[in-house]
Amino acid sequence: MTVIPASLPAQALHVDWQTFTSFPAFQEHLQRTTALWRSQVRDALRLMALNGILDPLSGAVVPAAALRLNGPNYRETLEHNGCLSRHRAVLLVLQQLIAGGTLPPIQELELYCPEAVTPFAELLRRLFPRALLSEYLPDPADRRRRSLPHQDLCALSLPDACMDLVLCNEVFEHLYDLPAALAEMVRILRPGGQLLTTFPFAYNRIDTIVKARHRPGASPGVAAEAELLSEPEFHGNPVDPDQGSLVYQIPGWDLLDQARACGFLEPTIHWIAAPSYGVLGQEIPAVMVLVARR
Repeated sequence: MTVIPASLPAQALHVDWQTFTSFPAFQEHLQRTTALWRSQVRDALRLMALNGILDPLSGAVVPAAALRLNGPNYRETLEHNGCLSRHRAVLLVLQQLIAGGTLPPIQELELYCPEAVTPFAELLRRLFPRALLSEYLPDPADRRRRSLPHQDLCALSLPDACMDLVLCNEVFEHLYDLPAALAEMVRILRPGGQLLTTFPFAYNRIDTIVKARHRPGASPGVAAEAELLSEPEFHGNPVDPDQGSLVYQIPGWDLLDQARACGFLEPTIHWIAAPSYGVLGQEIPAVMVLVARR
């Protein structure tokens, strides 16, 4: 069933927003829609080229000429003002949570994001005065620690119940201990606080694809010390552009069970196909966002 939140502006007509709490329900969606994806992606690009998009937080019109398309992976491009397609999906969910009173207003929202040196991090600093941003710098001798806050999502140094929101972009696949990180995020969130996150998602399977494991006694998150279960895969990392970050896993739908086991309530995958907001996937017409409540 299509769900379009009531607080979206009237001009945002091209929005397909659905939620799923289980793999079987999503399988039904796949069976009904997969054959339509190619045409939906094509139509979304045409709509954006004709009309531009709306900023997901302010609703301001962004003309098509202001969008930068840097390659065929639309999820990772369609850039404007520090935001990619997947960023706008997260911000669209965030706007709805704030508008509905689930989260405090922007000026009061205490937000933690494990990202500090990207254009999106700069956007968060401008928009959210109480945002706390960090990077993962595992070497204690790393001089960048003098100017960049270091945090390990698997062992945060933050106090209990100190945040309203944890916002993670493309981090879960790189965590050497994903259940520990989920438990830590539960710990630092206040009751009713929210987790919003995107990650490479094995959306067509239940089981997580495990590509590497942390060795007992090894340095946390150090790729050279990990146990590799397949060919090593690295994704871009702005604080280590030469090597990137090792991929430990590609989460499947069992991530929802992991989140529940760690204390999250109602973990839900949001399917957001929204040309009106410049939200478009790669081979799929949507960006998928995990939303979970403390």
